[in-house]
Amino acid sequence: MLEEATEWLSRRSWTAADRPLSRLVAAKRKAGPAGSVSVVLPALNEEATVGEIVETIRRDLMIDAPLVDELLVMDSGSTDRTAEVAAAAGAKVVHRDEILPRLPALPGKGEVLWRSLFAASGEIICFVDADLKEFDSTFASGIIGPLLTDPDVHLVKAMYDRPLGTEASGAGQG
Repeated sequence: MLEEATEWLSRRSWTAADRPLSRLVAAKRKAGPAGSVSVVLPALNEEATVGEIVETIRRDLMIDAPLVDELLVMDSGSTDRTAEVAAAAGAKVVHRDEILPRLPALPGKGEVLWRSLFAASGEIICFVDADLKEFDSTFASGIIGPLLTDPDVHLVKAMYDRPLGTEASGAGQG
């Protein structure tokens, strides 16, 4: 790897533990309206996991610590109970076809992500996958943290091991 890339990665890589929740809440208060946070979960047939993710974010980042102002599940045309489970867990649920209905939907995750920008009210938008297992609220606070505490940061991309499938050989592929 190029020396410049290695140096950049060392300056621009963090963990959620580098920014305690109390620091994030203080930075949010200091930022005023510019620190408003929306967490968006793009979802397609995720009834098995979306409820627990919504409940965890609500409990940890809305009730216990006032970091997240809005929790939005963007339904991408689910045929299962994703919308009902998400709403029952406390999320605002919006179907992708409700946003800019004059534009025909081109199903896919990217479609739901850009449409969600018209539904979310926060100045900071944090996208969290709705199919994560063993979800922890630091998945969201780790993304939000640098955006609230470092004025030079305008985009955060999460990085974590996420096995694909049930095979042990799938570890680290996500």
